[in-house]
Amino acid sequence: MTITATEICVLTAALLACLMVGSLHLRVNLWLYSLSTLCIAAATATSALEHSEMGPIFIAILIALLKSVAIPKFFSWAIDKLHVQRDLGAMVTPPLAMHAAILLFALSFILTKEIPSPAGSVNGWFGAAGGISLVFTGLLLMLTRRLAISQIFGFLVIENGIYIFALTQTNGMPLIVEMGVLLDVLVGVMVSGLLLFKIQKSFEHIDVAQLTQLKEY
Repeated sequence: MTITATEICVLTAALLACLMVGSLHLRVNLWLYSLSTLCIAAATATSALEHSEMGPIFIAILIALLKSVAIPKFFSWAIDKLHVQRDLGAMVTPPLAMHAAILLFALSFILTKEIPSPAGSVNGWFGAAGGISLVFTGLLLMLTRRLAISQIFGFLVIENGIYIFALTQTNGMPLIVEMGVLLDVLVGVMVSGLLLFKIQKSFEHIDVAQLTQLKEY
């Protein structure tokens, strides 16, 4: 069974995302997300080269600049402004959560074993498994973390998983569709950042587990 450069990049991105679950330090999570997304940009570029298409190269550059550099920079600035460094209210201990992420990574291979490979592809199994694993890891982050900013990280990991699944199972989406998705993600990040500051101002914390009652002014 052969494995392509694209699939190596995808599996590396999925493993880096699993490491995010094992750390409560927000900046470490940002670095791991940035590296994982950089692997996804590399997967997009190698997929374009494998199929002799130059359009996705532009998308790979945008992913590297926007999702791997600009978004982490924005959240690094937000972490400083919110005066939070660690998600100390995790509902599951980091070692246990990371082991769960690794188990879900293995489970993703079982779930995608029977998915047919796309036309012109030797084997789409690894790409599909990597995409599903990223979705599982993002969901795990959202379910086990209490800070709103950590849950946003989980959403971004899920988005990476959906993108990777589409990339590896369709041999790439049309350029205009991918650019639209990138724009939606960028706008969503900016809106979520504004909501973080609004929550901090209104409740003096960003712990979603404590947002169970309305506050009057």
